Amino acid sequence: MHGNQRRTSDMSSNTNDGAAQNDARAVWFVAPREVELRSEPIGAPGPEDINVRAITSLVSAGTEMSVYHGTAGSKDAVDLPTTGGSFPFPLKFAYQIVGEVEEAGDRSGFSVGDRVFAYHPHQELFTIGGTSGFVFPVHGEASAEQAAFTNLYSVAYNALLDTPVRIGDVVVVSGLGVIGTFLAHLCRADAGTLILVDPMPSRRERAAWIGADAVVSPDEAAAVIEELSAGRGNDLWFEASGAPAALQSAVDNTGQEGTITVVSFYGNKPVTLQLGLQFHFRRQRIVSSQISSIGSGLQPRWDWVRRYDVAQNRLASFDVDKLVTHRVSIDDASDAYRLIDQHADETLAVLLDYPRIPSSARSTQGA
Repeated sequence: MHGNQRRTSDMSSNTNDGAAQNDARAVWFVAPREVELRSEPIGAPGPEDINVRAITSLVSAGTEMSVYHGTAGSKDAVDLPTTGGSFPFPLKFAYQIVGEVEEAGDRSGFSVGDRVFAYHPHQELFTIGGTSGFVFPVHGEASAEQAAFTNLYSVAYNALLDTPVRIGDVVVVSGLGVIGTFLAHLCRADAGTLILVDPMPSRRERAAWIGADAVVSPDEAAAVIEELSAGRGNDLWFEASGAPAALQSAVDNTGQEGTITVVSFYGNKPVTLQLGLQFHFRRQRIVSSQISSIGSGLQPRWDWVRRYDVAQNRLASFDVDKLVTHRVSIDDASDAYRLIDQHADETLAVLLDYPRIPSSARSTQGA
């Protein structure tokens, strides 16, 4: 999730109270495992704002699903200025949506017809400040579906900026969701040995295209790491599963002065670790990687815009069909969340699609 968070009561500068309004449906979390569509009026944008007509949006299987389950733990986890409602419920929260600018204020920095990626909930039409830092142009080469993965790709890429893979490293990635898959894909270039770990056979099979040296279940991980590292343990472990047991496995198997990079968001799940002799004598390093910022002296040069541009440029040539398992209409949004919740073994990336309204029809709405 984008980290330049500055919560306000209104993300836009819209003051055109007397202007014509359109009704737009948005996804709301109203109770644990309960989702509904609510309509809200959308007026003309203010001079620094844009109105965006959604094309597609990506459901986050991490932070967003923790809200769905009621396990987000703290309102800080959803503290974006585009978030609506109150924590924990009812809440309008998501942050990966791609759309087309339908109306633009003269000081917004955007034009009608521009495609944008926004840190905004799932909503058919929405107003957002053009200079807010939460909406970005989609590069011409990227499709709307590719652009929808910008944030999650950036999370993976950010982790590699925090803890780079050295040529020849033995690298483990636990959790083959979207972020873990991106991480594995990025690590493959330099890792001498790449080991992927996930409990779901379907996800292990789906990751075959990455070309890892081993793709194993958690129960198999220790023996495989021992064998493929010649007994040294892995050099670098990326924990992207959100499962506390995976973090313990990282501690147990990472080698002398190795690094464990935690990309997962655990929410309010208790994480109990045994930090015994191996952790103590191996002098392991545990790093928290989060997209808000980067360390290692890179922040002054690698600001969010630069990292966003890199992510979009890379995604423009990435086949997202390797990730997308389901495309669901916003009309059936509750089914999408239920599917992810109850059939995680069948889902990887789930996109919400939105009805396309001809421009001739748009001009009559709200008249």
